[in-house]
Amino acid sequence: MKFQKHMVIVLGLLLALGMTGCKSKEKENQEAYRKVGINSMAKGDYDKAIQSFQKALDMSLGKIGEEELDICYYKAAAQFAKGDYDSAIETYTALIEYDEKNAQAYYLRGSVYLHMEKEEQALKDYTKAVETGSTNYEVYEGIYENLLEKGQEEEAREYLEKALNIKPKEAADYAMQGHIYYLLDDYRQAKSSLDKAIDKNDKTALLYLAEVYQAEDKTKESQALLENYVKDNEKDSDALNKLGLMQMNEKNYEEALKYFQLGLKIKDDPNRQELLKNEIIAYEYMKDFSTAKEKMGAYLEEYPEDEEAVREYTFLKTR
Repeated sequence: MKFQKHMVIVLGLLLALGMTGCKSKEKENQEAYRKVGINSMAKGDYDKAIQSFQKALDMSLGKIGEEELDICYYKAAAQFAKGDYDSAIETYTALIEYDEKNAQAYYLRGSVYLHMEKEEQALKDYTKAVETGSTNYEVYEGIYENLLEKGQEEEAREYLEKALNIKPKEAADYAMQGHIYYLLDDYRQAKSSLDKAIDKNDKTALLYLAEVYQAEDKTKESQALLENYVKDNEKDSDALNKLGLMQMNEKNYEEALKYFQLGLKIKDDPNRQELLKNEIIAYEYMKDFSTAKEKMGAYLEEYPEDEEAVREYTFLKTR
């Protein structure tokens, strides 16, 4: 009996270890497929990206956690980038069915509908996004930007005004409200809210206040704030790009180039394409046409669909 009991315990331990090993391996495979999907998206291979994200989801064995939800968002983004809007809507709908209070999923699905010119369905989703995520300022701003792009300025501004009804509690809330006032061209109120956020040590507010000063043509003040912000946020490529563009406007092309290249050193940078183009422009202004041509050739290998860049490359080859 003792021998049999001992064997049961050992077998139980072996099974437990085996199951743990399998789960660990599944998670490793899931993460590997996720990374392949992200890399494929960066290269514009959306079919492979979608397949990889689906394989990553298949590793979940029916269990849904933060990782699986994250992969679903990536999958939907790849489907949208491919132009498969119906599939993107299906993925976002699945996220909504899992959590009916998912403001982000409503907002993103509404944005796909808006892109498809299905305005009524888009606005329904936007309304739902605001209702379910009433304190998510980014949702309000995203809706504003999308409607503005469609030429619906009045409707777009209404969403920003709704966001101002949210009572700010934390430093980040004051920073977001300050940015919304900036978008509404109310620079006085923007400064007031952003100063409160800065007093509470919110670094993002420095970036937003820099935008306010830039809008008021106070370039020196804006640049000083951006430089202060970058000290603590050296991996914010958007801020680095803005600093580079400021230096370009001042005709400090070598200094501009430094900021663009700092941004390009950031791994998986979402602003890579814009930074690469600005880097090329900086070389052109510096009259270093051979380097600009070399950089443009590499750029077109990565982004061959950029017709404007193709024309510029033809020009550079004549220099």
